[in-house]
Amino acid sequence: MKNLILFAFAILLAISACRKEEATLPTPDAVMVKFVNKTGADIDGLTVSRADIGFLGKGKTTAEYFRFETLGQQLGFALVEAVGTIDGKKHFTGSACQGICGTESAPLGTWLTPGYYKISIHIAEDEPNSLEFRMVE
Repeated sequence: MKNLILFAFAILLAISACRKEEATLPTPDAVMVKFVNKTGADIDGLTVSRADIGFLGKGKTTAEYFRFETLGQQLGFALVEAVGTIDGKKHFTGSACQGICGTESAPLGTWLTPGYYKISIHIAEDEPNSLEFRMVE
C-alpha cells in the first residue's frame, strides 16, 4: 500500500511538471512544433520544411519546438516537405502531406494559427519510402 501511494504521488508530480512546462511557454508569434517519431525506426538527417531536425530516435519527441512562420494542415495531415533517412534509405514526404492551403493540391487546407503543436511522423502505408506527418491533438 505504501508503495502504491508513493507511485501515485510520483505520477502526479510528473504530470504537474509537464503542465508547468507548458504553462511557462511564452505566447508564440509563429507556429511552434515538436515532432514525435512514430515510424518504429530511427530517423537520421531529418529536415522538415527547411527546419533541420537532425536525428530523431524511434519513439522519441524533439526536445525543442521548431519555429515555422506559416504551416498548413489538411484533414489532420501537416502540409510539409520533408526528407530523412531510415535504415539507410531516403524517405520523402508522402502525398497526403503535400500541398499548399487553398490550392488545387490542398483545397481543404487551413493555415495553423500561432501556437504550440505536436506532429507525429509515420511511414506511409501505401507509398514506399514515404513519411506522413499527422497533427496530434
